[in-house]
This record gives sequence, C-alpha cells and structure tokens, in this order.
Amino acid sequence: MGIIYFDICAIPLFLIILLVCIHRRMFKGSANRLFLWVVFISFFCTLADLGMEVTDNAVPLSPAGEIICNVSTYLYFFLRNINMPILLLYLFSLTRTTFLMRKKWVKLLFALPYICLVLLLLQNPFTNTVFSVSAQEGYTRGPLILAFYCGALVYGLAGFSYCIYCKRYLVIEKWCALLSLYVMAHAAVLIQFFYPDLLLEMFFTAVSEILIMISIIRPEERMDNEIGIQSWTSYQTDLKNIILSGERVQILAIRIQNAREIRNYMGDHKYNAYLSAIANKIRSFRWNRPNSIELYLERPGSIYLIADANETVASGIGDLLISQGGDELRVYEDMGVRLEALTCLIHCPEDLDNVHDIISLGHKFHKIGDRKKTSYSAGEIVSSKNFAVEAHIEEILERAIKQDHIEMYYQPIYDVNSGSFHSAEALARIIDPEYGLISPAIFIPAAEAQGFIIPFGDIVLDHVFKFLLQHDRDETGLSYVEINLSVAQCMERSLPDKIRTLQQKYKVDPSRVNLEITETTFENINEIMVENVAKLIEMGYSFSLDDYGIGYSNIQRVNNIPLRIVKIDKSMLDEAVTGNGMIILDHTVRMMKSIGKELVAEGAESENDVAMLKDMHCDYIQGYYFSKPLPAADFIAFLKERMEDKK
Repeated sequence: MGIIYFDICAIPLFLIILLVCIHRRMFKGSANRLFLWVVFISFFCTLADLGMEVTDNAVPLSPAGEIICNVSTYLYFFLRNINMPILLLYLFSLTRTTFLMRKKWVKLLFALPYICLVLLLLQNPFTNTVFSVSAQEGYTRGPLILAFYCGALVYGLAGFSYCIYCKRYLVIEKWCALLSLYVMAHAAVLIQFFYPDLLLEMFFTAVSEILIMISIIRPEERMDNEIGIQSWTSYQTDLKNIILSGERVQILAIRIQNAREIRNYMGDHKYNAYLSAIANKIRSFRWNRPNSIELYLERPGSIYLIADANETVASGIGDLLISQGGDELRVYEDMGVRLEALTCLIHCPEDLDNVHDIISLGHKFHKIGDRKKTSYSAGEIVSSKNFAVEAHIEEILERAIKQDHIEMYYQPIYDVNSGSFHSAEALARIIDPEYGLISPAIFIPAAEAQGFIIPFGDIVLDHVFKFLLQHDRDETGLSYVEINLSVAQCMERSLPDKIRTLQQKYKVDPSRVNLEITETTFENINEIMVENVAKLIEMGYSFSLDDYGIGYSNIQRVNNIPLRIVKIDKSMLDEAVTGNGMIILDHTVRMMKSIGKELVAEGAESENDVAMLKDMHCDYIQGYYFSKPLPAADFIAFLKERMEDKK
C-alpha cells in the first residue's frame, strides 16, 4: 500500500505555482512557457499517481477499478518520462542555448531515450514487461521497469551535467535553485525505487519547482505585469546569455520618442493598455516561428524584440507601428494619440558582440544616426566614431577625470561700447588619447547622468583659476572669465569653500570670475543653491544667467535673482530672421535693460547679426563671427594680435 499523503500535499503546491504564474502572466516567453508545461505535467502526473495508488489499495480490484488503475499508470509513465526532457529544454531556453538543438541529429539524440520508453509502453499491453494490473494483485512491476529509471537517469544526468556547465549563465542563487531540482528529483526517485510505498517523488518535484519559481522565474523581476511582456531586467539577462552562448539573433530596438507625453496625456492605466496593444500588434506580425519571438519593455517606452537570425524583422515592424495599423491601435489614434516610433535593427554578433554596446546602441541610435530617419540599421552606425564615443563615454569620463584629459577652450566676448574684447567664456573639452576631441554635447549630459559632473566641474574650476593666475588683466585685456556651473555643483554645500580654496591657492581676485548658471538650473532651485549664490556674491563673485530663452524663466524670476548679466541663447538670434522673432528679441533686450541687467547675445555668426544686435543696444556679443572657442595658448595669441591691431 503506497503512502499517498505526499502526493496529496504536492497537489496544492502545484496549483499555487500555476495560479501565481498565470496571475502574473508568466506564459509569455519561451522559458516561461516551458516552465508552465513542466508544472502542468507534474500536476497531472501527480493526479495519475494518486489515482493509481488509490485504486491499487482496493485489491481485489473491481472491473472499473482495474480500468482506472491501468489508465492512471499508463498516464503516469507517459507524463513522468516526458517531463524530464521538457525540463532539459527549459534549461536550454533559460540560458538561451536552444539553438544548439536545431540540427536534426541532435534532436534525434535528444528524443531517442523517450522514444524508446514510449515504444516499451506501447508493447506493454501485450507483454506486461513494464508493469501489469490485475484484479487480484493490482499493480505489479515488470522486469523492464528499470528501463524507465534508466531513461530518467539519462535525462537527469544530462540536465545535471549541463546545469554544472551553464553556471556562468546564471547568478549563484538561481544556479543553486536549478541544481537543487535535479538533486531533489533524483534523490526522490532513488528513495522510491528502493521503497516503492514511499511516494516522495512528486512532492520533492513540487518543492523544487517552487524554488525555481521563487529564485529563477521571479515573476516580479522577469515580467512587467501591467503590460504583460518581459521586463528590462529579463532583457539584460537574456542578452548576457546570448553573448555567452554565441547564439545568432536579431534585436529590434523600438523607441517611442513621445512616450512621456503620451503617458502624461493618457494617465498610467490607459498608457499601460496602449503599450500592451503595441506588444500584441508586434506579436500578430507574420513570424516564421512566433514562439521564438521575445518581447521586453524598458520604461517609459522602449520595447526590445529578440528574434531568430532567420526571421524577417526589418521588413515591417517599424512601419506597422508608425502607421498604427489595426483596430486595437486605431482606437488610441482616435483619442488623439500619435505614435512617434523609431527602430534600430541589430544583428548579433555580426554588428555587435557585447552586452554593453548593444544596450548603449538601443539607448542612443537616434542621436548617433541620421536624425531624419525613423528606421536604422546597426551596421550604418557602429562603425562611426560617434557610436564608439557614446558606447564608451563612461570609460572616457573616468579616464578624463583621473588622468586630467580635460582642456579648457576660451571664446571671447565683444564689448559693443568699447569696441574691444571685454571678457571670455571658459568651455571644457575632453581630449581623449583613444578617441580624440569629444564634443561637450556628448560628454556633458553623460557626466550629469552618470554622476561625474561634480569632479569634472572641480577640475574645470581649477584650470580656469590657474589660467587667471598665469594671465593677468594687462596681458589679456579681459575684465573677467565666465565659468559654467552645473545644477549639481550649485546644490553642493561645499561649493563656496571649494572656490575660496582656489582663490587663495591661485591668488585670484573674485572680480575676475563670473559664474554662469543656466536657466534650467532655476527649475531645481532649493535652499542650498540660494545660500551658495548669496555666499559667493558676498565673497565678490558675480553671476550671469546662461541660455535665456530656452527654458521657462519669466522676467519676474530674473529680476528676483541676484544676477548681473543675462545671456540670450543663440536660438533667439536664429529666430530673429522672422518678423515675430525680431520683435521678441528686441523686446527681450529692452526688458532686460529696463531692470538693470547687462546683456550678452550668444551665437552671432555674421556681420548682419552683429549690426542688428548693436542697433538693439546689446552690451556684449559672443559668437563665431569674432572667434570660435580656442585652446588657452591660441586664445592668448588671438587677444595679443587684436590688441596690437588696435594700437
């Protein structure tokens, strides 16, 4: 008589796993689907085992009991022996190595043990060599029952060996959980082989599958449950395994340019439904092997698609989304939502063969490639210098700060009243030993995003103060040099102390330094920033507001800030070619002068620009018309030449 309590306990455990996985939509993605199959089969296998034992305990069997016992036993053997190869397939899928199974001889070798076991079961009704069920004796084992244990052992050893091999694909806790499945399952099989009445096998299987769900599947980590597709964490993990395994895939990065605006307009709930509709539209595309397509979401609105290398990915997905085809997406278009989607197709490993570069390209392809396009190919981008710089900007910044590859350039500012150069703006450049001159349009946003901006800004301050020590007013003719401060620097409590230290170290008069803060800085204004500005003004430093006209500052705010100078952004000068743009610029100049601010107009590139700004009575003009930013030595030479010309 079998002890059925372990089987009874296993049933609710399997049900819990199934309910959790289905509730959290863990049926998306090949690995998740295979795991669900493993759990489903284990559940029905337990029911079959329970049916067999319950009827077998009622010997002698009734005719109905004999039929139930026979059916349950055959079902148990079919299900139990198919579960081991499916579990092995799950392991391949989890580590992104399923492509190793594509060759026909590998598939045959993989399926051969199970085929042999199925053939044994098919001949058993005629020979009873595996098992027999009779009314008088109930269930009894046959001489070939050992073959089924051997078959399980073959798949078990294959899975255990592969699990040992694929340790590099998994973090340690996930690897241990997967290994425990094989250890517990085979321990239970051995115990049940020697003690047939102790039905531990399915209970141990249930416990190990719960461990897999908690440690490996991790629904909260693997899935974005609100959308019903796999998460950003899953994407990074699968990319790592693809690179390790050498699998050839295509990756389509789909960037929704206006994701934040759509979310703000629709609200989170409707926005999530919209993303889900987009995912469903992608799945409905005519794929050769739909189950091999994996979708991932990086919030707020980037979707990544990983497909087999033989799929035709580039020929429709981008156009499908941009056209918002289909009734499900058209509903949102009728609501006023217009999708702005950009796509980039990456062939891995042909285009890129490391996780860092693939992720970097997915984030930045729209900035590096031709900005007029909506569909990009990685092959067009990865060979460019801009991609190499963007992909390795963190490394470049670290090297620039540690090894001081930061060089200061200076651009003169023309004084309209005196007809000479009155001041200059200090502009940082990175001269990297590997990538050469790096544009500030690339490294400044990266430094701010990655936490390098404060140490970077400290080096800039040091360089400019040193420049002022080496070149006095008599040599340059400049009243002061402007230094840009980032938002992070303005919020740093130690900023006044740092500047005081540099002042004492280089013996620089504070009147020779003007500190620039951008208009957008005041969107983040706080008590610390106000205190820092007040302390620095008290120490003798002046402030100017840079980039006026690109943010949201109004005249009242500018009037309330202790600023001496306001710098009008180049964009306002560019717009002055239109009648309205000219009026706006003229009124801006008049307003600023009426509240006692000195004005610098940036971006003057032609004689007409300069003449127009002079007519508007701007105080100072800065731009390429006079000079582009120059390295310190060239800048000093430029100033001396102009001073000589005036004599």
